[in-house]
Amino acid sequence: MTEDATTRPTIETVLERISALGQSMNEGFAAVGARLDKVEVRLDRVDARLDRTQAEVLELRVDFREMRADFREFRAQFKEPA
Repeated sequence: MTEDATTRPTIETVLERISALGQSMNEGFAAVGARLDKVEVRLDRVDARLDRTQAEVLELRVDFREMRADFREFRAQFKEPA
């Protein structure tokens, strides 16, 4: 019976272990939070780049439409009898 009493952790030891576990978890959550902040910054950059790319694509579409209209006019000059 005395052997059980000496190997069993005391309430203070259990509380210390719980406290250490809590501290470890807090540190882990802080590290995860820091990584998520970095991911958020990167996603914001990607989002901004995507917006710029979309704007450029829309500009290209307008340019192609203008070129197509200009080309049709150019071809029409050669199709009309002189």
